[in-house]
Amino acid sequence: MDFGKYSSSAHLYSCSAPVASHHIILQSTQENDSWTASGWGSSGAQAGRMSSPSYPEDPSENCQEDFGYDDCPFEFDDSDESDCSSSTTDSIRDHVYEGGLRYHAYHAGKYAYPNDENEQSREEIKHTMSVMLCDGQSFLAPVEEALEHGGQVLDLGTGTGIWPMQLAEEYPDAVITGIDLSPIQPSFVPENVRFFVDDIEDEWVDPENKYDYIHMRFALHTLKDRKSLMERVIRHLKPGGYFEIQDIDASYPRCDDHTFTSDTPYAFRDYLKYFEAGLKAMGADISAIQKASQEMRAAGFEDVTEITKKLPLGLWPADKKLRLCGLFWRTAVMDGLKGLCSRPFQAIGLTPTQIEVFLVDVRKAVMDGSFHTYFPLTAVYGRKPLDP
Repeated sequence: MDFGKYSSSAHLYSCSAPVASHHIILQSTQENDSWTASGWGSSGAQAGRMSSPSYPEDPSENCQEDFGYDDCPFEFDDSDESDCSSSTTDSIRDHVYEGGLRYHAYHAGKYAYPNDENEQSREEIKHTMSVMLCDGQSFLAPVEEALEHGGQVLDLGTGTGIWPMQLAEEYPDAVITGIDLSPIQPSFVPENVRFFVDDIEDEWVDPENKYDYIHMRFALHTLKDRKSLMERVIRHLKPGGYFEIQDIDASYPRCDDHTFTSDTPYAFRDYLKYFEAGLKAMGADISAIQKASQEMRAAGFEDVTEITKKLPLGLWPADKKLRLCGLFWRTAVMDGLKGLCSRPFQAIGLTPTQIEVFLVDVRKAVMDGSFHTYFPLTAVYGRKPLDP
């Protein structure tokens, strides 16, 4: 392993996505084993996800004790005397715990789902599943040339950061920034990747016309104001740049062979109805991907393209690739049933006890292979006009 290409990145301060006004990035090289501070992150290739992310303590708390004031190796960017302070640092690295589940603390309550180890594992299962379903492609928009020539990429709702890190290895000249509300990304990342903790629905302080490609996966249905995000994205794309959204429409199960109909008792369908109502009560839309093409065009995107793949639930398909995707999806669903529904179900008045009792039948339904159900995984991408 070439540690000269790696850095440990701790983005401790963040005000507005996707550029933080205060941040610390720690870098190490073969020539110098000591840690140094710099303005932007760099590192080297990493295959897959490192084990649990380890975030260093706030160096400002220990500099004098460990090094003495004059020898402190950390430099702080204090050019913006805003509310971003050490208390902000602590808050974005902390977590909120509810009913045995762990959630993000920064802008607490904004995102409905947990960020604990179970949810991180689910996200990486979904990553593998979606890439496999898309024939090994990390993206579907025609951006290969831009990436090969050092394009700027922004990943919205990056989660564990597995998508940016794999893309960074495929396109080492591209520069990829990942934004998420949760500080759950690895400490060691490829040298062309940088992560920030921030809210993508806040205004961005990056310059307009910066990015060649903006990507968002499995997050559209959690947003409160998709119109504003679309407008923000198109402003920050370069002319000719692309925006791609991928999401699963989980509003209801589909079936082509009549093993499941609208009259069939199916507890997982009931779960999804409650889930849709709960997300709606929280200001989100489970079927948002159905509207993405229209919303992109309304925002000014051209050449909007929609591609839909059938994502099976379970092992019923005859095709080996689809069977494996179905296994991944069933595993992701089973592992996430409680965590995903906890806040949405409580938003429509269900108690934790009622949820647990209800989930008994839901788990049985998900594991029942006699139902040949599937869900659309849809990708929508569009191009910013060359002459906006």
